[in-house]
Amino acid sequence: MKEQIIEKLRGQKILILGFGREGKSTLAFLNRELPDAEIAIADINPIEDESVVKYTTFTGPEYLNCCKDYNVIIKAPGVSIKNDLPDSEKAKITSQTDLFLQAYRNQTIGITGTKGKSTTSSLIYHILQKTGKKSVLVGNIGKPCFDFIDEITPETIVVFEISAHQLEYVKASPHYAVLLNIYEEHFDHYATPEDYYSAKKNIFRLQQTGDLLVYGDIFQHATQAELDAAPSFKIDIEKTEVVPKSQIKTTLLGEHNLKNIEAAAAVAYALRIDGEAFLDAVASFQGLPHRLQYVGTFRGIKFYNDSIATAQEATINAVKAVGDVDTLILGGMDRGLDYHPLVEFLKHSNVRNILLLPDTGAKIEQIFAEDRYVQGLIRVKNMEEAVKMAYEVTNPSQSCLLSPAAASYGFYKDFQERGEDYCRLVNMLQ
Repeated sequence: MKEQIIEKLRGQKILILGFGREGKSTLAFLNRELPDAEIAIADINPIEDESVVKYTTFTGPEYLNCCKDYNVIIKAPGVSIKNDLPDSEKAKITSQTDLFLQAYRNQTIGITGTKGKSTTSSLIYHILQKTGKKSVLVGNIGKPCFDFIDEITPETIVVFEISAHQLEYVKASPHYAVLLNIYEEHFDHYATPEDYYSAKKNIFRLQQTGDLLVYGDIFQHATQAELDAAPSFKIDIEKTEVVPKSQIKTTLLGEHNLKNIEAAAAVAYALRIDGEAFLDAVASFQGLPHRLQYVGTFRGIKFYNDSIATAQEATINAVKAVGDVDTLILGGMDRGLDYHPLVEFLKHSNVRNILLLPDTGAKIEQIFAEDRYVQGLIRVKNMEEAVKMAYEVTNPSQSCLLSPAAASYGFYKDFQERGEDYCRLVNMLQ
């Protein structure tokens, strides 16, 4: 099936659009499989890599102008197109995810959702490994799928974490599709919010008879008619308890993680995995870093790192999951989201101290002020000041939670770096 991808690209004039991790992976694949291909590379940022000196490169603010000169554009997920290209050029866009699904969809479990996709993907992969099924974990989790193609046999089950950015231009949907939820997120990447929601729904839109769709909290942004248009068999984890909660033993915190486990159970059931073996695998699964990660108890305060929470729904779930949050650290990059639902939740919660980081911290404070609610709101200038303040104001025996409800960009490279900084400061300042 690798040959199917190679034949689609053979003889084409190829542009690699975006030269981060996935763009470099695409170039390595083309060098291995099509060493004589005509290839160019485009990225808004300077390309400082000696390995590309033999290729034509396009960089800078006008880098998209070159798209008209190529007939196949392999786009990396980090590249935002919006309305910057005409439809005739958008029609030439493909991606690793698109090419991979066209070739391997029948053996692929695709997992997406605004929140929970990394945990659910890792859990499903863990279950497959524990039950002796040959499998690989690829995709948005940080593993470009082209890097694993040579490991995949017809018997391999591919667990593919797929972001909206990866789904945006796909022409095939996976045989097993999991759509956990759709919330407001990533609007800076898309021309309209509807474009983001539409990209997410590509996980099932092109499914076929005999496929499986497992879905959760999506109905604010997806209609029943859209679901019905896909001929796949469907399981709604909001309404169906695939595995009784009383049987589930897990280290994962929160009701939202029980839904992730239910989604994994639906896939395991479709793969005819024994129920006891499934439950044993779930019990042995450890959560991922930066996702309600317990950092430690210092000065009697329990510290949790939920840096992955870039949407307010994730922060609300995190506060509910921890249960005894006395101090909450919020704030980060402002992407134009409406924080009224989060503020309304916090006003009726038991959270006593809310530490507000730039930039969205100021925006959240303004929403609180609309109802003259100022008690416990503390502006901090950076993470170090936030952690110092948390040690001062948090009640011993209760919890301090970093769950920012905002992206990290402009302050950190990514949510991992933000979470690592928080953990470092918590341990350093204890």
